Amino acid sequence: MIQINDSKKLAEVSILSTIGIVFALASTYIPFLSMFFMFNGIPYTIISARCGIRYSIMSLFISLMILMLTTGPISALMFALVFVPSIFIGYNIYKNKNPFKNIGLGSLFFILLMMLYIKLSIIIFNVDIVKLFNDMLIKTINVEKDLINSLGIKVNEKELNNLIESFSIYLPSMLVVIPSIVISFMNYYISAFILKRIKKDENLLPEVKDFSLPGNIPVGIVFIYVATLIIKYIDGIYYESIVMNLEMVILTLFLIQGACVYSYFLDKINIRKGTKGFLIIISFIIKPIVLIITIIGMLDSAMNFRKIRR
Repeated sequence: MIQINDSKKLAEVSILSTIGIVFALASTYIPFLSMFFMFNGIPYTIISARCGIRYSIMSLFISLMILMLTTGPISALMFALVFVPSIFIGYNIYKNKNPFKNIGLGSLFFILLMMLYIKLSIIIFNVDIVKLFNDMLIKTINVEKDLINSLGIKVNEKELNNLIESFSIYLPSMLVVIPSIVISFMNYYISAFILKRIKKDENLLPEVKDFSLPGNIPVGIVFIYVATLIIKYIDGIYYESIVMNLEMVILTLFLIQGACVYSYFLDKINIRKGTKGFLIIISFIIKPIVLIITIIGMLDSAMNFRKIRR
């Protein structure tokens, strides 16, 4: 826990909140900065980690009020989706929680809020975000198809339709789950890097190679699949879509764990950092190696190759 007096806390909260608002406005009104939307929660993570939950909630409320007046309620709600889980991550840093557990809980928080936002956007604004993105995707693919046909190249309609169907099924994961994991991970590591510079705490920034899923993850996966078998018989629920999205999420988690195991063993044989980074990037490009890394992640969950206590 970081000890700071109240006057210093107020000063830090004011400065960091101002930075957060400026970043939010910049990503809203400057097109090429919109790609940095996922980093807008970092000032609020630092506020929560440095000053605690009371000051971070005060900062959140004031920031959202200002953003509501300057960008509109919908944009402010979008920023809330990033700010609230960021505060949660920062508070866990404040309480000295396990870093990887913090990232996992932060990801779960992001996912739940994203799902809530999608549901509320349908109820309140009558806008189905998933359907909107799906329609945009189909429109883009059809434009590309027409362009290819105009060049005299025949497109296989069956393969194209299968591709569109696959994208449509996996779209919820691509829009909600995977971005939530990435945002939580990036938010923690960038915030922890900044906090490490401030308080000189090496424990804040663990190496990625030390990441590990909980030891009981295989049992959890079995439980999830049993639960999906039960909902199979409930009307109005798209069973196949749920199962396929769950598989995508689980395989993504195993891929991350496999990459950490790969990084661990590269360090064991004293590969230089630059070469190690290059090998990992190349491995993610080559499809067969990605599959091997995913399988390694699965095996590590059961056999604990690195002997990490979980």
